[in-house]
Amino acid sequence: LVCIKNSKLHVLSHLQSIIAEICDCLILNCNQAAITLTNHLFENVIKQVLILWDSKGRCFSNEQLMENTFKEEINKYDDKDLEPNLNQCRNKKIITKEECKRLKDLKNKFRIPFSHASYTKLFADVKMPIWKVSLSKPNEVKEEMVNISMIPLLNTLAQVKFANTNAARYFLEIYALINDLDKKLLDLYPETKLFVKCQQINQRIL
Repeated sequence: LVCIKNSKLHVLSHLQSIIAEICDCLILNCNQAAITLTNHLFENVIKQVLILWDSKGRCFSNEQLMENTFKEEINKYDDKDLEPNLNQCRNKKIITKEECKRLKDLKNKFRIPFSHASYTKLFADVKMPIWKVSLSKPNEVKEEMVNISMIPLLNTLAQVKFANTNAARYFLEIYALINDLDKKLLDLYPETKLFVKCQQINQRIL
């Protein structure tokens, strides 16, 4: 995680601060916060990639105001939900059909349940045994299978366990996606790509 926190992206470097914060959350065992921020990173990177992809390497120029450089692309994608943006990435062949399906699975597993606090989606029909004791009959213990999503105390406790189990794995998968997309976007900026290659060669020599 320390290596990821200090790693460098090239075209998507403006997302590095979010990545660093997620690493900090995971290092400090703040796993629910890590998932929540990874959800933000997930949706953010898909929008950023579409905006940059459609701009075809367009850079700032003296001929127009800076804020108008990506205005058309931002207006097109900024208010769109994650799923239609994923479909756009697939249609533009930025990601494969299989990758799109996997990312939609991640959206349904993490993005929607956590961001909307929807425990019926997060835990669905997951059940666990509970032993009930009546104060009037303390010697009688009854076992009952309960749906976790239907018990407020249980679903918040279960969310902690879910996050502890899945937060790092989820983040690493999204980070791997970002790395791949960053390399694809480099093709839009030949000069930057050449500079990166020169840096890599120099590092090998040193």
